[in-house]
Amino acid sequence: MTWPRKFEAMNSYDIAIIGAGPAGMSAAITASQAGARVVVLDDKPRAGGQIYRNVSVSPLTQPEQLGPDYLRGAELVEAFERCSAEKRYGATVWHVGDNGEVLFSQQEQTHSLTARELMVGCGAMERPFPIPGWHLPGVMSAGSAQVMLKSDALVQDNAVFAGSGPLLYLIVAQYLRLGVKVKALVDTTPKSNYLAAMGQGLGLLSQPAMLVKGLGLLNEIRQAGVPVHRFAQNLEVIGDERVSGLRWLNDKGSEQINCEHLFLHQGVIPNLNMTRSLNLKHHWCEQQLCWKPSLDSWGQSSIASISVAGDSSGIVGADGAERMGRLVALNQLARLGRISLDERDQRARGDQEQLASLNRFRRFIDRLYQPIEQHRIPEKAETVVCRCEERNLGQLRTEFERGARGPNELKMMSRCGMGPCQGRQCGHTVSELLASWRGERVDEVGYYRLRSPMRLLNLTELGRFSRVEPATTNTNASADPVSIQEPSQ
Repeated sequence: MTWPRKFEAMNSYDIAIIGAGPAGMSAAITASQAGARVVVLDDKPRAGGQIYRNVSVSPLTQPEQLGPDYLRGAELVEAFERCSAEKRYGATVWHVGDNGEVLFSQQEQTHSLTARELMVGCGAMERPFPIPGWHLPGVMSAGSAQVMLKSDALVQDNAVFAGSGPLLYLIVAQYLRLGVKVKALVDTTPKSNYLAAMGQGLGLLSQPAMLVKGLGLLNEIRQAGVPVHRFAQNLEVIGDERVSGLRWLNDKGSEQINCEHLFLHQGVIPNLNMTRSLNLKHHWCEQQLCWKPSLDSWGQSSIASISVAGDSSGIVGADGAERMGRLVALNQLARLGRISLDERDQRARGDQEQLASLNRFRRFIDRLYQPIEQHRIPEKAETVVCRCEERNLGQLRTEFERGARGPNELKMMSRCGMGPCQGRQCGHTVSELLASWRGERVDEVGYYRLRSPMRLLNLTELGRFSRVEPATTNTNASADPVSIQEPSQ
């Protein structure tokens, strides 16, 4: 099957970028410098993504306490704002077609545009942490703690942080630098992971500065006097109506701590709802234990005109995302005929080499902080799996035994995955649960089938419709209609 795609060059953008994080910003800068007509859509009020959220207008009196990596984003945001790409903030994309059409809501109105090339840079989301009681009020993700900190300078004294991974330690360190008391850090990284990660020695040595930075965070937490409980397993949230504490097992036996606020974290995974809705090919990644879109070395997906960059493609970090954005833009410029393949390859060489080094280090990080199975795949029947529809493990097991063998059948029979988040919080858990019950690999089980719209809409938005076109004519653009023929599928 082929998809013929026709565009009026004067009425369509050359490139539409969804997401103004590091990948989206660097792609927009690169593409617009080459004269391409670029539009960037982001649902936040300003550029930066999660990692550089509000870096240019921080509500904190001492934003430098968040660290030099955060402040570094200000330069990228400034360069992005100066570039000629059209920026649309507060724009929530809810449909993307393989014909280059993008539908989005902005100021309670629906807009449409078309583009010859699309780049998805929707970033990452925190991995679900489905343990008993994780749905109780007072339990949030550690990433949420960072969002509140960066957006509104809101913090929570005497909170307990539990889980593992660089982001968890960074958020705890940021709290401490701002004078916020942290009651305890409960670290779930098992002893076996440290030995297994040594097998990635080349990756460990590929980014010595990042290794030093990580060790520095752990040392900073210890020197601040925060109690650190290591090698924690079998986490359970204590409480009936809301959280009152956390219980776990370790070498000392059973331990628990009382708390009113608990932040959980066990790494991040790609935000897949848009790439899944586009019906791009995906595969299960054993290294990162998550679904990822299947891409070539230029970020090009199974639909040639759609590329994916940054953490949407697989977790690469802020620096890796910025480099991926440039690589995607260079490839799209070549596809548009604005640069030659030789120029693309020459300009890409430095980013490709650095990205390869970052990916080697990523293999070390992924192995060291790989979340243990009991914190990914719930074991107790009462553990909630789908928070939106309040479906627990026992209910899902019942429907599986009644014949729900795949994610979509389970969704239909149990409503698991039908809530407002559209499976973001339960999709990976359901895939791994079904693989365990069926005795098969996760990639044989699959994932939810997702369709547009990708968010809740109201009739007011749908009733107000307008077409968006490039604000100015690019003198380098052809005035003739352009037809792109996709490869056979």
